[in-house]
Amino acid sequence: MQPEMIYIYEVYRTGSFSKAAANLYLSQPALSIAVKKVEKEIGMPLFDRSHQPLQLTEAGRIYIKKILKIKLLEGDMANELQDIANLATGELHIGGTQYFNSYVMPAIIKKYIHYYPHINISLLEDNSGLLDDKLADGSVDIMFHCGKFDEKSFAGAKIFEDHLLLAVHKELLKDKEIAIQGLTAGQVQKNEFEEKDCPIVPLKIFAAMPFLILTKSNNLRERALNICRSAGFTPKVRFYVEQLETSYHLACHGLGAAFVSDRMVKEHSPQDMLYYKLTNEEADRCFQAITRKNGYMSHAMRRFIELARTIWL
Repeated sequence: MQPEMIYIYEVYRTGSFSKAAANLYLSQPALSIAVKKVEKEIGMPLFDRSHQPLQLTEAGRIYIKKILKIKLLEGDMANELQDIANLATGELHIGGTQYFNSYVMPAIIKKYIHYYPHINISLLEDNSGLLDDKLADGSVDIMFHCGKFDEKSFAGAKIFEDHLLLAVHKELLKDKEIAIQGLTAGQVQKNEFEEKDCPIVPLKIFAAMPFLILTKSNNLRERALNICRSAGFTPKVRFYVEQLETSYHLACHGLGAAFVSDRMVKEHSPQDMLYYKLTNEEADRCFQAITRKNGYMSHAMRRFIELARTIWL
Protein backbone atom coordinates (compact mmCIF):
# COMPACT_ATOMS: atom_id res chain seq x y z
CA MET A 1 0.00 0.00 0.00
CA GLN A 2 1.25 3.48 -0.85
CA PRO A 3 2.57 5.50 2.12
CA GLU A 4 -0.07 8.20 1.62
CA MET A 5 -2.81 5.61 1.99
CA ILE A 6 -1.24 4.31 5.20
CA TYR A 7 -1.08 7.87 6.54
CA ILE A 8 -4.70 8.65 5.68
CA TYR A 9 -5.94 5.36 7.13
CA GLU A 10 -4.14 6.06 10.41
CA VAL A 11 -5.66 9.55 10.64
CA TYR A 12 -9.08 7.97 10.03
CA ARG A 13 -8.44 5.22 12.60
CA THR A 14 -7.28 7.58 15.36
CA GLY A 15 -9.48 10.55 14.46
CA SER A 16 -6.55 12.86 15.05
CA PHE A 17 -3.53 14.15 13.13
CA SER A 18 -1.43 14.34 16.29
CA LYS A 19 -2.19 10.76 17.37
CA ALA A 20 -1.68 9.44 13.85
CA ALA A 21 1.63 11.27 13.53
CA ALA A 22 2.85 9.79 16.82
CA ASN A 23 1.87 6.27 15.73
CA LEU A 24 3.55 6.73 12.35
CA TYR A 25 6.71 8.31 13.84
CA LEU A 26 6.16 11.42 11.71
CA SER A 27 5.99 15.07 12.63
CA GLN A 28 2.46 16.44 12.55
CA PRO A 29 3.31 19.06 9.87
CA ALA A 30 4.81 16.35 7.63
CA LEU A 31 1.69 14.21 8.00
CA SER A 32 -0.59 17.18 7.33
CA ILE A 33 1.36 18.05 4.17
CA ALA A 34 1.11 14.46 2.89
CA VAL A 35 -2.66 14.34 3.42
CA LYS A 36 -3.21 17.78 1.87
CA LYS A 37 -1.21 16.66 -1.18
CA VAL A 38 -3.67 13.81 -1.76
CA GLU A 39 -6.63 16.11 -1.15
CA LYS A 40 -5.22 18.55 -3.72
CA GLU A 41 -4.77 15.74 -6.26
CA ILE A 42 -8.39 14.59 -5.96
CA GLY A 43 -9.74 18.11 -5.61
CA MET A 44 -11.71 17.45 -2.42
CA PRO A 45 -11.05 17.26 1.33
CA LEU A 46 -11.02 13.83 2.92
CA PHE A 47 -11.61 15.01 6.48
CA ASP A 48 -14.00 17.48 8.06
CA ARG A 49 -11.52 19.30 10.30
CA SER A 50 -14.23 21.23 12.13
CA HIS A 51 -15.03 18.16 14.22
CA GLN A 52 -12.98 16.49 16.92
CA PRO A 53 -12.40 13.64 16.50
CA LEU A 54 -12.05 14.19 12.78
CA GLN A 55 -14.89 13.00 10.59
CA LEU A 56 -14.76 11.74 7.03
CA THR A 57 -16.25 13.71 4.17
CA GLU A 58 -18.15 11.87 1.43
CA ALA A 59 -14.90 11.67 -0.57
CA GLY A 60 -13.14 10.45 2.55
CA ARG A 61 -15.63 7.62 3.04
CA ILE A 62 -15.04 6.43 -0.52
CA TYR A 63 -11.26 6.69 -0.10
CA ILE A 64 -11.26 4.70 3.17
CA LYS A 65 -13.60 2.07 1.70
CA LYS A 66 -11.08 1.45 -1.11
CA ILE A 67 -8.16 1.38 1.34
CA LEU A 68 -9.93 -1.36 3.34
CA LYS A 69 -10.36 -3.38 0.15
CA ILE A 70 -6.66 -2.97 -0.63
CA LYS A 71 -5.78 -4.12 2.91
CA LEU A 72 -7.84 -7.28 2.41
CA LEU A 73 -6.23 -7.94 -0.98
CA GLU A 74 -2.77 -7.49 0.50
CA GLY A 75 -3.67 -9.89 3.30
CA ASP A 76 -4.90 -12.49 0.82
CA MET A 77 -1.71 -12.12 -1.24
CA ALA A 78 0.42 -12.62 1.86
CA ASN A 79 -1.55 -15.73 2.74
CA GLU A 80 -1.11 -17.23 -0.72
CA LEU A 81 2.63 -16.55 -0.70
CA GLN A 82 2.80 -18.06 2.76
CA ASP A 83 1.42 -21.32 1.40
CA ILE A 84 4.35 -21.55 -0.99
CA ALA A 85 6.65 -21.78 2.03
CA ASN A 86 4.65 -24.86 3.15
CA LEU A 87 4.12 -23.54 6.66
CA ALA A 88 7.86 -23.05 7.19
CA THR A 89 7.10 -19.46 8.14
CA GLY A 90 4.15 -17.11 8.36
CA GLU A 91 1.60 -15.51 10.63
CA LEU A 92 -1.84 -16.49 11.86
CA HIS A 93 -4.19 -14.00 13.53
CA ILE A 94 -6.80 -15.61 15.75
CA GLY A 95 -9.70 -13.91 17.54
CA GLY A 96 -11.88 -15.25 20.33
CA THR A 97 -13.83 -14.29 23.42
CA GLN A 98 -12.17 -14.31 26.82
CA TYR A 99 -14.06 -17.49 27.66
CA PHE A 100 -13.05 -19.32 24.47
CA ASN A 101 -9.45 -18.15 24.67
CA SER A 102 -9.21 -19.29 28.30
CA TYR A 103 -10.99 -22.64 28.25
CA VAL A 104 -10.87 -23.94 24.67
CA MET A 105 -8.05 -22.24 22.77
CA PRO A 106 -5.00 -23.36 24.83
CA ALA A 107 -5.28 -27.01 23.81
CA ILE A 108 -5.61 -26.03 20.13
CA ILE A 109 -2.64 -23.66 20.14
CA LYS A 110 -0.42 -26.09 22.03
CA LYS A 111 -0.99 -28.81 19.45
CA TYR A 112 -0.63 -26.40 16.53
CA ILE A 113 2.70 -25.08 17.82
CA HIS A 114 3.92 -28.65 18.19
CA TYR A 115 3.32 -29.33 14.49
CA TYR A 116 4.08 -25.87 13.12
CA PRO A 117 6.57 -24.15 15.44
CA HIS A 118 7.58 -21.51 12.89
CA ILE A 119 4.10 -20.04 12.42
CA ASN A 120 3.78 -16.87 14.49
CA ILE A 121 0.35 -16.81 16.17
CA SER A 122 -1.23 -13.61 17.45
CA LEU A 123 -4.26 -13.96 19.71
CA LEU A 124 -6.87 -11.21 19.85
CA GLU A 125 -9.37 -11.22 22.70
CA ASP A 126 -12.61 -9.30 22.41
CA ASN A 127 -16.33 -9.56 23.02
CA SER A 128 -18.29 -11.61 20.52
CA GLY A 129 -20.19 -8.61 19.17
CA LEU A 130 -16.94 -6.88 18.18
CA LEU A 131 -15.15 -9.83 16.61
CA ASP A 132 -17.17 -9.69 13.37
CA ASP A 133 -15.72 -6.26 12.58
CA LYS A 134 -12.19 -7.54 13.27
CA LEU A 135 -12.68 -10.39 10.82
CA ALA A 136 -14.31 -8.18 8.18
CA ASP A 137 -11.44 -5.67 8.15
CA GLY A 138 -8.76 -8.37 8.10
CA SER A 139 -7.48 -7.82 11.65
CA VAL A 140 -8.01 -11.54 12.30
CA ASP A 141 -7.93 -14.54 9.97
CA ILE A 142 -10.20 -16.78 12.07
CA MET A 143 -12.59 -15.88 14.85
CA PHE A 144 -14.33 -18.21 17.25
CA HIS A 145 -17.71 -17.57 18.83
CA CYS A 146 -21.21 -19.00 19.16
CA GLY A 147 -23.22 -16.04 17.92
CA LYS A 148 -25.00 -15.44 14.64
CA PHE A 149 -22.97 -14.11 11.72
CA ASP A 150 -23.55 -12.79 8.23
CA GLU A 151 -23.59 -15.95 6.12
CA LYS A 152 -23.22 -13.93 2.92
CA SER A 153 -19.83 -12.64 4.09
CA PHE A 154 -18.58 -15.38 6.44
CA ALA A 155 -18.38 -19.17 6.58
CA GLY A 156 -18.39 -21.25 9.77
CA ALA A 157 -17.12 -24.68 10.83
CA LYS A 158 -18.35 -26.32 14.04
CA ILE A 159 -15.60 -26.63 16.65
CA PHE A 160 -16.98 -27.01 20.15
CA GLU A 161 -20.22 -27.31 22.12
CA ASP A 162 -21.04 -26.38 25.66
CA HIS A 163 -24.13 -26.04 27.83
CA LEU A 164 -25.31 -23.15 29.96
CA LEU A 165 -26.38 -23.74 33.54
CA LEU A 166 -27.77 -21.35 36.13
CA ALA A 167 -25.19 -20.97 38.91
CA VAL A 168 -26.54 -19.96 42.32
CA HIS A 169 -24.80 -19.67 45.68
CA LYS A 170 -26.46 -21.69 48.43
CA GLU A 171 -26.95 -18.61 50.62
CA LEU A 172 -29.37 -17.18 48.04
CA LEU A 173 -31.56 -20.29 48.16
CA LYS A 174 -34.08 -19.92 50.97
CA ASP A 175 -36.28 -22.80 49.81
CA LYS A 176 -34.70 -26.13 50.78
CA GLU A 177 -36.76 -27.98 48.17
CA ILE A 178 -35.18 -25.85 45.44
CA ALA A 179 -31.73 -26.26 46.96
CA ILE A 180 -31.81 -30.05 47.00
CA GLN A 181 -32.68 -30.13 43.30
CA GLY A 182 -29.53 -28.23 42.34
CA LEU A 183 -26.51 -30.07 40.99
CA THR A 184 -23.15 -29.93 42.70
CA ALA A 185 -19.98 -29.20 40.74
CA GLY A 186 -19.10 -32.89 40.98
CA GLN A 187 -22.39 -33.81 39.33
CA VAL A 188 -21.79 -31.27 36.57
CA GLN A 189 -18.34 -32.77 36.01
CA LYS A 190 -20.04 -36.13 35.46
CA ASN A 191 -22.44 -34.52 32.96
CA GLU A 192 -25.45 -35.44 35.06
CA PHE A 193 -27.27 -32.40 33.66
CA GLU A 194 -27.51 -34.35 30.39
CA GLU A 195 -29.34 -37.27 32.04
CA LYS A 196 -33.09 -37.65 31.41
CA ASP A 197 -33.83 -37.90 35.12
CA CYS A 198 -31.91 -34.72 35.99
CA PRO A 199 -34.09 -32.46 38.18
CA ILE A 200 -35.56 -29.47 36.31
CA VAL A 201 -36.55 -26.43 38.32
CA PRO A 202 -38.74 -23.81 36.53
CA LEU A 203 -36.49 -20.83 35.94
CA LYS A 204 -39.24 -18.41 36.98
CA ILE A 205 -38.73 -19.55 40.58
CA PHE A 206 -35.50 -17.53 40.54
CA ALA A 207 -37.19 -14.37 39.19
CA ALA A 208 -36.90 -12.46 42.48
CA MET A 209 -33.20 -13.18 42.73
CA PRO A 210 -30.55 -10.66 41.55
CA PHE A 211 -28.89 -11.64 38.28
CA LEU A 212 -25.45 -11.03 36.84
CA ILE A 213 -25.73 -10.32 33.11
CA LEU A 214 -23.11 -9.56 30.48
CA THR A 215 -22.90 -6.26 28.60
CA LYS A 216 -24.42 -5.54 25.20
CA SER A 217 -21.45 -6.57 23.07
CA ASN A 218 -21.65 -10.16 24.37
CA ASN A 219 -23.70 -12.85 22.67
CA LEU A 220 -24.49 -14.40 26.06
CA ARG A 221 -26.34 -11.26 27.15
CA GLU A 222 -29.09 -11.65 24.55
CA ARG A 223 -29.07 -15.42 25.00
CA ALA A 224 -29.58 -15.07 28.78
CA LEU A 225 -32.33 -12.46 28.41
CA ASN A 226 -34.15 -14.65 25.87
CA ILE A 227 -33.99 -17.61 28.25
CA CYS A 228 -35.52 -15.48 31.02
CA ARG A 229 -38.21 -14.05 28.74
CA SER A 230 -39.17 -17.55 27.63
CA ALA A 231 -39.53 -18.47 31.31
CA GLY A 232 -41.94 -15.55 31.78
CA PHE A 233 -39.89 -12.87 33.53
CA THR A 234 -37.34 -10.12 33.08
CA PRO A 235 -34.31 -10.59 35.32
CA LYS A 236 -33.52 -8.08 38.05
CA VAL A 237 -29.95 -7.22 37.11
CA ARG A 238 -27.56 -6.36 39.92
CA PHE A 239 -24.46 -5.97 37.72
CA TYR A 240 -23.73 -5.85 34.01
CA VAL A 241 -20.21 -7.17 33.44
CA GLU A 242 -17.91 -7.55 30.43
CA GLN A 243 -16.75 -11.13 30.93
CA LEU A 244 -18.45 -14.44 31.66
CA GLU A 245 -15.74 -15.37 34.12
CA THR A 246 -16.37 -12.17 36.09
CA SER A 247 -20.06 -12.98 36.43
CA TYR A 248 -19.17 -16.49 37.63
CA HIS A 249 -16.79 -15.22 40.31
CA LEU A 250 -19.36 -12.70 41.50
CA ALA A 251 -21.94 -15.48 41.68
CA CYS A 252 -19.52 -17.59 43.70
CA HIS A 253 -19.55 -14.83 46.33
CA GLY A 254 -23.33 -14.85 46.54
CA LEU A 255 -23.85 -11.60 44.65
CA GLY A 256 -26.39 -13.00 42.20
CA ALA A 257 -27.35 -15.82 39.87
CA ALA A 258 -25.29 -16.21 36.70
CA PHE A 259 -25.55 -18.18 33.48
CA VAL A 260 -22.32 -20.15 33.18
CA SER A 261 -20.82 -22.78 30.92
CA ASP A 262 -20.48 -26.38 32.09
CA ARG A 263 -16.85 -26.15 30.89
CA MET A 264 -16.11 -23.46 33.49
CA VAL A 265 -17.67 -25.52 36.28
CA LYS A 266 -15.55 -28.51 35.29
CA GLU A 267 -12.37 -26.46 35.66
CA HIS A 268 -13.39 -24.21 38.58
CA SER A 269 -15.53 -25.89 41.23
CA PRO A 270 -16.00 -23.68 44.31
CA GLN A 271 -17.90 -24.96 47.32
CA ASP A 272 -21.38 -23.74 48.22
CA MET A 273 -22.47 -23.40 44.59
CA LEU A 274 -25.41 -25.20 42.98
CA TYR A 275 -26.20 -25.48 39.28
CA TYR A 276 -29.56 -25.81 37.59
CA LYS A 277 -30.31 -27.38 34.24
CA LEU A 278 -31.81 -25.12 31.57
CA THR A 279 -34.21 -26.63 29.05
CA ASN A 280 -34.32 -23.66 26.66
CA GLU A 281 -32.59 -24.48 23.35
CA GLU A 282 -30.46 -21.34 23.70
CA ALA A 283 -28.70 -23.02 26.63
CA ASP A 284 -26.95 -25.28 24.10
CA ARG A 285 -24.15 -23.35 22.43
CA CYS A 286 -22.21 -24.26 19.31
CA PHE A 287 -18.92 -22.47 18.76
CA GLN A 288 -17.65 -22.14 15.22
CA ALA A 289 -14.44 -21.19 13.49
CA ILE A 290 -15.52 -18.32 11.25
CA THR A 291 -13.62 -17.06 8.21
CA ARG A 292 -14.26 -14.57 5.41
CA LYS A 293 -16.21 -16.37 2.71
CA ASN A 294 -14.52 -14.51 -0.14
CA GLY A 295 -11.12 -14.34 1.53
CA TYR A 296 -8.24 -16.68 0.82
CA MET A 297 -8.12 -19.74 3.08
CA SER A 298 -4.42 -20.34 3.68
CA HIS A 299 -3.03 -23.75 4.54
CA ALA A 300 -2.08 -22.41 7.97
CA MET A 301 -5.70 -21.39 8.60
CA ARG A 302 -7.07 -24.66 7.30
CA ARG A 303 -4.77 -26.74 9.50
CA PHE A 304 -5.65 -24.69 12.58
CA ILE A 305 -9.36 -25.35 12.06
CA GLU A 306 -8.76 -29.04 11.34
CA LEU A 307 -6.73 -29.46 14.53
CA ALA A 308 -9.40 -27.64 16.56
CA ARG A 309 -12.08 -30.00 15.26
CA THR A 310 -9.89 -33.03 16.01
CA ILE A 311 -9.43 -31.94 19.63
CA TRP A 312 -12.96 -30.85 20.54
CA LEU A 313 -15.40 -32.73 18.31
